[in-house]
Amino acid sequence: MLRREAIIGVLLVALPITLGAVNSPERNFLWVVDEGTGLGIPGAAVDVGPGKICVGKPDNTWVSWTAHYVTGPAGRVESPPFFDWFSCRVTVNGKQLVVVSAGGLPARSSRGPKWLTLQHASEMVLTVQLTPAKTEDDIHYWEHTNDPAQFRAYVKDSNDGKLLSDVTIIAVRSGISVNTDQNGLFTLDVPARFWKGVSPPGAMETLIFSKNGYKHYEYRNLILAPGVNWLTVNLEKGVGTVVHKNGGRGGMTTDEFFELKPGEHEKINPRKGQVLSLNIEPATYEGGWIVCTERGAKAVVKARNLKSVNIFWYSTGTGIGLMPPAKAGPMTKVSSSGGADTWEIDMPDLMATNFWAQGIDLDGSMVKSIDLGNVSWDIVH
Repeated sequence: MLRREAIIGVLLVALPITLGAVNSPERNFLWVVDEGTGLGIPGAAVDVGPGKICVGKPDNTWVSWTAHYVTGPAGRVESPPFFDWFSCRVTVNGKQLVVVSAGGLPARSSRGPKWLTLQHASEMVLTVQLTPAKTEDDIHYWEHTNDPAQFRAYVKDSNDGKLLSDVTIIAVRSGISVNTDQNGLFTLDVPARFWKGVSPPGAMETLIFSKNGYKHYEYRNLILAPGVNWLTVNLEKGVGTVVHKNGGRGGMTTDEFFELKPGEHEKINPRKGQVLSLNIEPATYEGGWIVCTERGAKAVVKARNLKSVNIFWYSTGTGIGLMPPAKAGPMTKVSSSGGADTWEIDMPDLMATNFWAQGIDLDGSMVKSIDLGNVSWDIVH
């Protein structure tokens, strides 16, 4: 099964981007990235013109190109904002590349967490085929690989999109640190020894980003999956700490954000429920999928202050949002230790794109776990 080493969150078609006069950004960027590595491509020549010929490799020789750009060291170049549909052509060393997708992050009044979008800048990202994506077909890859879990991002100023150099990133549990380079890029490798014997998502890490003049950024619950794990990290000027709790891969449990003032600690409600972990045991990891390969596999939840817990999932091919998710439960509480309870349930036969636990806490509120994303049942006979 294909294991994508890099995932760039862009749209599959060239969409019109309309920037209102009130929210017009102060800076706009055109960014060319490699589909195989996710890295920006320096020295890429981009021609832009009218029409809608951009994605794929169409016959665009007839287009009357009206603008020309060459990307800088990070694969970015400042440009006017993209107000409407457009045609594009990307070449490197004279060779035209296939444009896989084109999409932008326009400056706008944020309707969600402000740290996930640039406040006064916009980006048009062109993803192109330059380096072939790696694949991994071995179902036992997770068990024997020595590949590190690599966290990577271009760290930016959340206001104007400036790429930030000399940002220090520390992996709390493994004690590894690294700094961003002059292009705001970092790659932090967590060696396999830190997660050997622990299937995802039990093997998780917390990264802390710090730079003088900016709020600390604490990114929690990052799954140690081997290969490149791309992150979105935008730092805000000021003091204090921004806490970002990863919601998981599938997207059915949203990321959480909150801020702490200098010296302030996170307030803990003694009755509030908390899901500490969700695992499938036994299971293996195959190219972005958690796979049950033995009969008797169980979903295991460790949690605090929950009265009941169920498992939910969306099967592949179902219309998410068009119908309720499938459900299994209630789970059985099998033990309590160290202030946490362990809940279990036999794994159903499934192939799911979303898989999460959901419980009711002592105050009657709903609590969700991290979303595991792709989960499947593949018994080896």
